[in-house]
Amino acid sequence: MVVGANGDFPWIATVYYTFDQDLNLYFLSSPDTLHVKQILQNPKVAIVIADSNQDINKSKSGLQLSGIAQQISGLSKIKYALKLWKTNLGVVNPKLTDQAVKGSMFKITPKRIKLFDQKIFPVADGKEPVLEF
Repeated sequence: MVVGANGDFPWIATVYYTFDQDLNLYFLSSPDTLHVKQILQNPKVAIVIADSNQDINKSKSGLQLSGIAQQISGLSKIKYALKLWKTNLGVVNPKLTDQAVKGSMFKITPKRIKLFDQKIFPVADGKEPVLEF
């Protein structure tokens, strides 16, 4: 996943992410990074999820979305997000505790999702399905 944030110029960052049943995205990132500093100033983000190893001559697959990013606070919410993130990504690191990641867990609530999957939706570019929330 790449997160785009706003500042003097938009900045992107590649992050490891997971998602929940409500399509919220979760990622872990240091508060000292430029993208987090920008998110804290302007929570509106743009995201792209795609496999860069896709064959350009075959069907495309991926997501484009926009949403609102927020730093997760509250111990129970941090524990939930961290457990989901570690479980879904297969992360086994005893140093990544809820206390260690405090201030570093983020949730993105999608507002718009555009789905590219030409195998399931064989439509022309620009005609892909869009979910609006």
